[in-house]
Amino acid sequence: MSHPTADDVYRHLERFEQVLMSLHLKAWDRLISNTAWPTLVFQRTGSGLMHDFIAQEASTALDALPGIRRITHDKSVRYLVEDKVLFRFKRGTRSGLGSNIDTQANDDFIDAKVDLLGIAHIWKVELLWYPNRLRTKLDRVEVSARDGKRRLWAYTLGKRPDVETLPLDLPIIPTAPALPTQGLVTIKPRPSAADNEESE
Repeated sequence: MSHPTADDVYRHLERFEQVLMSLHLKAWDRLISNTAWPTLVFQRTGSGLMHDFIAQEASTALDALPGIRRITHDKSVRYLVEDKVLFRFKRGTRSGLGSNIDTQANDDFIDAKVDLLGIAHIWKVELLWYPNRLRTKLDRVEVSARDGKRRLWAYTLGKRPDVETLPLDLPIIPTAPALPTQGLVTIKPRPSAADNEESE
């Protein structure tokens, strides 16, 4: 199965970008205005709250839009765009992947070879939210494709993907530098004693 390119996914999600960003910002505002937020000991508690708020905001913002439909499966919420792009919401990690608990449903989602919903060649991506280091604001939301534990590509929501800077599937083999046609240093002959006598 071929992987989707960033441009492929961008073309399908572009018209939903504003609403997707808006629902993330609303969920974040709800999270940090929660009186329990400053006292949370575990980051995963805040991530769980944020995930729940995103799912709530998404149902208000996306469920009635044409071309997109909500898929509820195994206690998770996903959205299918134009029967082609299936996305889910996750907190982004330092490695650029969604934070996940290992379950069969998760393994099926992150394995690019597994077809979901009985639709062949569905493109599965994650919408990853990242807080800033102080957790005082939402830093960015990325659209990210992966195959298992490997990140294929990502672009920031609201920006066109820059395909020139996306990682390649195959490593780039270093090439040997070209050898100069002439030596880098030219050694001049030392004058001999006879040359010195002639110059006097």
